[in-house]
Amino acid sequence: MAARTHINSLAGNGERRELLIRRGMQTSTSANHFGDLLRSWRSERQLSQAELALTVETPSRHISFLETGRSRPSRDMVFRLSAALQVPLRDRNLLLRGAGLADAYAVHDITSDEMSTIHGAVIRLMTAHDPYPSFAIDRSWNVVDMNASAQFLVDYLVGGNASIATANLNILDLAFDPQGLRPHIENWEDFARQTVQRLHREALGPTDLRNALDRIKKHPDLPDRWWHFDVRYTPNPVFPICLNIADAQLKLFSVIASIAMPTNALAQELRVETFFPVDEEAEAVLLGLQSNAHQYRPDF
Repeated sequence: MAARTHINSLAGNGERRELLIRRGMQTSTSANHFGDLLRSWRSERQLSQAELALTVETPSRHISFLETGRSRPSRDMVFRLSAALQVPLRDRNLLLRGAGLADAYAVHDITSDEMSTIHGAVIRLMTAHDPYPSFAIDRSWNVVDMNASAQFLVDYLVGGNASIATANLNILDLAFDPQGLRPHIENWEDFARQTVQRLHREALGPTDLRNALDRIKKHPDLPDRWWHFDVRYTPNPVFPICLNIADAQLKLFSVIASIAMPTNALAQELRVETFFPVDEEAEAVLLGLQSNAHQYRPDF
């Protein structure tokens, strides 16, 4: 019951902050708006004003004044508070705007010139990972790129299903849609539960978590018991996904890479999930698929 109450409070705070964000984009950037955002993030991180004040080395009264709008934060204080509360870079810009300050972190598209170095590194990483599949994913679990093996695997298993749009592919839809990978995953129920608990732990913020869960919930035949954060559930550090493909069972586990010390919002949100074979049988299946994957190599 405690875990369920905790998640409900997170969802409520996320909805409230979304309203605050929209209001901040439409109106002036007041110190009081900053205070509302600060209070929301502090509540979500389950910190008291005194605990936050101790972390950023300021009197707790100052935190109280910031939250009520009696004080306006300096740019340095916004940075310190954001770091202490582990606020994602994109959301740190919103805190800065709420305090009447300019954005500090660029937000670029993956194909922009500013992201060309990072995009190129991601492409090289995924290309070098062939014949094993690899996906580049953003904070909403949208696929922004994939290597040839991943493209072939998706096309081979779900390419004929119109409900899975490979041009705008989302990993959650791919996994949970009955027309996606779901019927091909031998251990689907265990995999799905592991994925939901992973979302609770890896989402950058409560809004991202709620959006992800809402996306999954639109798919049919999913138990209600999956949606709540289970404090007793310990995700398997090496959890395999077992795919039935080509009259064989392909067992894969994944490793996730991220950009170290990002200064760009998208760079922080970008993850590269690379899959490896669990056993020799899986290795043989992947090597057998490699010869068929050449025609699917994207034009990088």
